[in-house]
Amino acid sequence: MRQRNIIIWGLLFTLLIVSASGCKTTPAANPVQVPEWLTTTPYDDHYFYAVGVSGQTRSIKDAWNQATQRARAELGKTIITQVASKDLVISTNESDYSRQVIEAMSDTELHFTEIIGRWNDQIGEYGPPNHYYVLVRMEKKQAEKLLKRIK
Repeated sequence: MRQRNIIIWGLLFTLLIVSASGCKTTPAANPVQVPEWLTTTPYDDHYFYAVGVSGQTRSIKDAWNQATQRARAELGKTIITQVASKDLVISTNESDYSRQVIEAMSDTELHFTEIIGRWNDQIGEYGPPNHYYVLVRMEKKQAEKLLKRIK
């Protein structure tokens, strides 16, 4: 009888261990880490920064290019805003000046802007799913040289 009780308790213990190991919950998926530069655009004394986001595209390459172009356009707006806030004398009206800056940026963007961050939001953690984000920067000294040529 004692041997039978030991066997029964041993089987129950084994079943308990096996069932407990089979009932383990799967660990939660690691949350996607949204880059800090999406929530707070960097700022320092040496560079202008801007973020661009793609729309939905069929091609990943097109999405990255679209996000980059939008970031560069946003960078142009940032530079214009900074210049206007410094009360610099501009010889043309504001809309002509803005257009000239944007044209100059597009002519020189590959030489003076730098992509320093890229992120694909696959699951929609920050915005719509499958959108691409790019962070670009431009040296303030280069921007000032560019703007002096336009004046």
